[in-house]
Amino acid sequence: MDDLILERYSRQLLVPGFDLETQERLAASRVLVVGCGGLGSPAAMYLAAMGVGRLTLVDHDVIELSNLPRQIGFTEVDVGRLKSEVLAERLRAMNTQIIIAHEPVSFDRSVAEALLSETDLVIDATDNHETRLLIDATTFAAKIPWVMASAMQMAGQVAAFSAQREEGCYHCLAPEPDVSVGGACARLGILGPVVGAVAMEEVLRGIAILTQGSPPRWGLIDILDFRFGERRSLHLTKRADCSNCGFTPSS
Repeated sequence: MDDLILERYSRQLLVPGFDLETQERLAASRVLVVGCGGLGSPAAMYLAAMGVGRLTLVDHDVIELSNLPRQIGFTEVDVGRLKSEVLAERLRAMNTQIIIAHEPVSFDRSVAEALLSETDLVIDATDNHETRLLIDATTFAAKIPWVMASAMQMAGQVAAFSAQREEGCYHCLAPEPDVSVGGACARLGILGPVVGAVAMEEVLRGIAILTQGSPPRWGLIDILDFRFGERRSLHLTKRADCSNCGFTPSS
C-alpha cells in the first residue's frame, strides 16, 4: 500500500479494529449495488470513498427533477441521463484508485447470473418488493450475502442476510410479491435525509461483512422511525416451508 493510499485512508485507519489488513480486504472486495436512487446514490458514494475495490451499479432508470432532493449523486444538468451512468462518472471522479462499472439494465433473471458471478456482496437499493425477492433468491443460489433496505416517508428498515441463510431469508419474511409496494416513494413521499440515514445503516452492515470485522446480526430487521426517533428490531424466523431457503419434510 503506497503513501498516497495511506494518506487517503488515514482517518479510517485510525479507527480501532480498522487496520491496513482491513483496508486491503476492502480493496479486494466486489460489490453490486442494485438501484442508483435515494438509497443507492449515497450508499455507492460512501463505498467508493472508503475504497471498495470494484463497484458495479445497476439501474435502467433516468434522472428526473423530482429525484434531486434525495438522490445526492446527481445535479440539475443530469436530468434525463441514465442514473447508473452519471453515478459511475461521479464515483470515478471521487476515487480513481478503484474500478467502477455500470449496467443500465433492470435486475432480472436474464442478467442476474452474470452480475453475481464476480460479486462478494449485494447492496439492495431498490424500491421494488419483487426485485428484492429476486435478489434474495439469486444470491442464495449463488451463496452471496446481501443487505436489504427500504425507506418511506419518515421511516425505514435494514437487514443483512448471510450467504448460507441459516437465519432465514427475505422470503421467510415476505414470501409473496406485493405490487402495491413498488414506487412507494412517488405515491407516499420520502424525506431525503431519511433515505440517506437508512443508506448509511446499510453501508455499515456491508462494510462489516466485507472486512470480516464484527459481523452484523444476520436476519435482524432494524425498523427505524425518524419521526419519533425510535428504533426497534424484529428477529426473523426461518420457515421450514420457505420456497427459497426452507425444506419440505419427506412423508
